[in-house]
Amino acid sequence: MNESDYQKLLQFGDQWLLLGLLTEADLRELGREYEGGEDKNTEHYRYGVFRKYLTSHRPLSPQMAEALYELGKVDPHPAMGGAMMHDIVNLEECPPEVLEKASNSGEDHLVKAVRRRRTLEEIRAGLTEDLFVRCLGSHDSVIHLGLLKSSELTPGQLKQLAEVGANRAVRNMAKEKLRSMHYLDRR
Repeated sequence: MNESDYQKLLQFGDQWLLLGLLTEADLRELGREYEGGEDKNTEHYRYGVFRKYLTSHRPLSPQMAEALYELGKVDPHPAMGGAMMHDIVNLEECPPEVLEKASNSGEDHLVKAVRRRRTLEEIRAGLTEDLFVRCLGSHDSVIHLGLLKSSELTPGQLKQLAEVGANRAVRNMAKEKLRSMHYLDRR
């Protein structure tokens, strides 16, 4: 098989090559790996190439972040393409235009990721009582962990997280932070 056969077999659209995510040599190597291996899920090969690219090309330019988001949007395997879009939304350098697209996508996981990201940014900008109540009510462990990173938490807020945090890890971390706070106060 030649590169173009492997490209079709593994369902890499032309954009993968045009954007520089992989080369023809990469296609040959992936094709041989596919033929000789047990994994016949082509989306695994595409996602592996995508993750490898992300790992070695950060931070992404706004244009590249948008292009990769769009690449995920048109992937033949919707779940894997959704994972690509989700990964882009979670990047610190994800441009506002992509966040807006994700927010308006109608895809629950992308809408939630954008909402979560914006809430974490609000926490970093300054925790208010109203924001704390909203975050606590979210029952989202990622948001709760974001709260725990805040140095602005009061003992009362820590107690609430220790009692009703989204999961055991959050509750235990809140209890530990509360214990350390009491220990420091006694010194």
